[in-house]
Amino acid sequence: MERLQNILARVEQSRLFADSFWALCGSVLGKGMSLLAGIVVARFLGSELYGEYGTIKNTLLMIAIFSSLGLGYSATKFIAESVAAENAKRILDTHRIALVATFTMSFVIAMLLVLGAGHVASWLDAPHLATTLRLSAIAVILNAVNTTQTGELAGFGAYKALAKNNTYTGIFTLLASIVLAYFFGFNGAVIALILSLLFNAILNQVSLRTHIKSYNISTAMSVEPAYVREVISYSLPIALQESLYSVTHWVNLFIIIKLAGYTELGISSAASQWMAVVLFVPGALRNVALSHLSATNNNREGNRTILRRLVGVNFLATFIPFILILICSHFIESLYGSTFNGLQRVLNVCVFTAVVNSVTNVLTQEFMAHSRNWFLFFSRLLRDVGILVTMYWAISYWGNGALTAAVVALLFHIIYLILLYIKYRRL
Repeated sequence: MERLQNILARVEQSRLFADSFWALCGSVLGKGMSLLAGIVVARFLGSELYGEYGTIKNTLLMIAIFSSLGLGYSATKFIAESVAAENAKRILDTHRIALVATFTMSFVIAMLLVLGAGHVASWLDAPHLATTLRLSAIAVILNAVNTTQTGELAGFGAYKALAKNNTYTGIFTLLASIVLAYFFGFNGAVIALILSLLFNAILNQVSLRTHIKSYNISTAMSVEPAYVREVISYSLPIALQESLYSVTHWVNLFIIIKLAGYTELGISSAASQWMAVVLFVPGALRNVALSHLSATNNNREGNRTILRRLVGVNFLATFIPFILILICSHFIESLYGSTFNGLQRVLNVCVFTAVVNSVTNVLTQEFMAHSRNWFLFFSRLLRDVGILVTMYWAISYWGNGALTAAVVALLFHIIYLILLYIKYRRL
């Protein structure tokens, strides 16, 4: 009993635990409100218009991957290191570089979207959405800025402030979506999305100003060009990794459609949704992991302790849901109806892949904390190309599109985890 009390006392005093708690609270409350907003918008718009709204949203999310240039992760790493070293000037420099580079890149992409909205709309088989896409270019800038601001606040360890900002933004999104979608329909829903991003950016900027002002340093001091190059060179491979994920995802879907058909794609998509649910906690703790691992770069034992704790948390947070889903997988398949025959096996494989990914995510953050981003990019490139080539061959030979794709992905993710661990041991 006394030992349990000591463990609980250490947990309560742990900054890692506190940061993880607030990060999870912010994600749950913010995304929960956004989910409710999505349901409200769907009821007001109907399936067809909501499908167009979803197309706009997904297009913006795809574009946002390129427009943020990976500077959210970069801001987390460099600010966390600077806070640990009590280097006030480096904190301000990182803030300036991150926001200026993010705004510049997102502005350029937003202008390209405005100019090419007609072509994008035609590619989406919805030419009438061209005007809405031009309006949504504002959201490209705001979403990129929000991503970088979130990374900066994570670097400061301001997870409580992030949780509050996400909660307030979720409430604002819900109210704005109800009012604007009710009175103005489709265009109102898009405007509510833009206003929500603006509201979130304002809250994040207020929080950032509060933290930056606590460091007494002259804002007139210039940023060293060498440091600008260091931050950008760190960010570039991260941006390429994020882009690689998008490309791989779409090629994956294309292969299943061409070789197995939309029925197998539907089964694969349903299983992937459950995989995303299982990965919720590791996803919410990504910035927490990077900030704490970066802050302990010069402390080997401290870094190892943080790494072990994060691996333990991620593993338990995914393994327990995996067991529950494994037990209930037959029932889950029955919920989808007879057309989803075979979902049970695909679901079990995908959810186990999530357990493997949860551990891989921690090692990925460790490599990012040690600026091994190019290694991560090229290793992921080899992994993803291997998945796509093997999947194409395996589905062509054996069929069973969804199950074959899931098994191939699992095998390559296990191999990737083993290789990352071997590389980590050599660091």
